[in-house]
Amino acid sequence: MPCGFESRPRYLIWYSGWMTLQRIVRRLQNAFSAAMPLITVSISKENLLHNLHAYQERYPQLQFAPVLKSNAYGHGLCLIARQLDGERIAFFMVDSLYEARTLRQGGVGSRILVLGYVRPSDMAANKFGKIDFSIVDIEQLRELATIARKPVRLHLKIDTGMHRQGILLQELDEAIALVQSNPYLTVVGACSHFADADVADSPHVQAQITIWRSALEKVMQAFSTIEYAHIAATKGVAYSAAVQANVGRIGIGLYGFDTSPDGATPLKPVLEMRSLITSLRTIPEGDFVGYNATYAASRLSTIATIPVGYFEGIDRNLSSKGALLVHSTPAPIAGRVSMNMSSLDVTEIPTVRRGDEVIVISRNPEDPNSVESMARLSGTTPYVILVHIPQHLKRVVE
Repeated sequence: MPCGFESRPRYLIWYSGWMTLQRIVRRLQNAFSAAMPLITVSISKENLLHNLHAYQERYPQLQFAPVLKSNAYGHGLCLIARQLDGERIAFFMVDSLYEARTLRQGGVGSRILVLGYVRPSDMAANKFGKIDFSIVDIEQLRELATIARKPVRLHLKIDTGMHRQGILLQELDEAIALVQSNPYLTVVGACSHFADADVADSPHVQAQITIWRSALEKVMQAFSTIEYAHIAATKGVAYSAAVQANVGRIGIGLYGFDTSPDGATPLKPVLEMRSLITSLRTIPEGDFVGYNATYAASRLSTIATIPVGYFEGIDRNLSSKGALLVHSTPAPIAGRVSMNMSSLDVTEIPTVRRGDEVIVISRNPEDPNSVESMARLSGTTPYVILVHIPQHLKRVVE
């Protein structure tokens, strides 16, 4: 028995044991009676792996780096990483050290490249293994070179013309010297980013390729430790052969959307969002629905309410323009999309019932509530629709 337990009166021992049993029973009851979520984000593992393999088959000369930043484009950071952790990839890519640590703490073992800015002090103090860092400007490298006292693996990012991040061509000699001044720093990669790769025959891409080739040659001569060269994301992966890259970064393409000019890679959307009808009401012709009375019933109408609004991922610009699927039938959004609710006109769906499933985001690109359709109607891009799906929503792999 634990120290001191044997000295307690027998009735207290019995009472303590009874209370412990009661707590266990309550926890079990809570676990088995937990409310089913009102919104589910479904992730198709089959489609996810199909997309990765489609790129690998089309570009066999490349390794691929899945991009998992921004909660894996809204799909779920650790969830997506776990599906791909055993696949043949170069490394995972994230934007922040926080995301990298989250993956490590979540049991993900693949190598990770942090592409965004990290404080040099955090790079030098990192305790997690198999994490590489991108150098985003010369000031970051100057500071790191003075403080690193244990091995740090780096990808030198070259500013080839996008002018957000990277080492400028005229700074490259200094960058090489800074790395060589500290024996704890090792350059294992060179990278950059196309600004205009979704436009066919873009002159900006050609100008960047010229700068990239010059910089890459110098970096390769300076560092025999280079393992990876990468400049192209989904939009520009077809340029990889022209730029002597051996890695392609796939972000939006991994999740089923080919944004390259040729659009020839056969991809399948990975994400679907489902909810349910929580309320039904019949309103007379001329009555209004939602905020600011922007929608008036043109006839005796049946209006359904769902617990999904612009906080949960339905863009507010879809108000009175978009449509969601009920019984596989498009149901127009009636009035303003609210923060946590939306209204649907289900008058033309006579068999509708409270509790019926609603497909909020469809995997079928042809549906009016596919990611592409919603983005087009909202005047934005699929990226924005996806990353605005909040992290707290339940995600399931199916």
